Amino acid sequence: MITFKHIGIAGSLGLLVGIVAMQLWYAQQYPGRPLFVTIENMRGETIPLLKIEHGNDLSQEKILLTQLRAGETRIITLNHEPGRGYSVEAQLADGKTVEACVGKTSERWVNEVAITSNGIFSRD
Repeated sequence: MITFKHIGIAGSLGLLVGIVAMQLWYAQQYPGRPLFVTIENMRGETIPLLKIEHGNDLSQEKILLTQLRAGETRIITLNHEPGRGYSVEAQLADGKTVEACVGKTSERWVNEVAITSNGIFSRD
């Protein structure tokens, strides 16, 4: 027969196990939250190569996207915080490059970048 004593013991044991598990989880020191960037090609042509670069106190990161088709949208993640800015450079099919530093004013963890025939723009 289950009594209040049994329920109390089981509840206390469950709470203790939960606290220990939580402490182990936080002790792993997982990396920080990622910044998601949605990149949309609004040009009428494929962009053969797109470079995204950023840095912080401890690291430098470069991401390369290839063959971003006209109208295509891709989502990337950066090990970066909002508002710190990052560089986006599009190498076009005719050999020209277009670049911009975006994300400097954003406070959101999801940024939107549009590559148009007039340049690279962030919808912060």
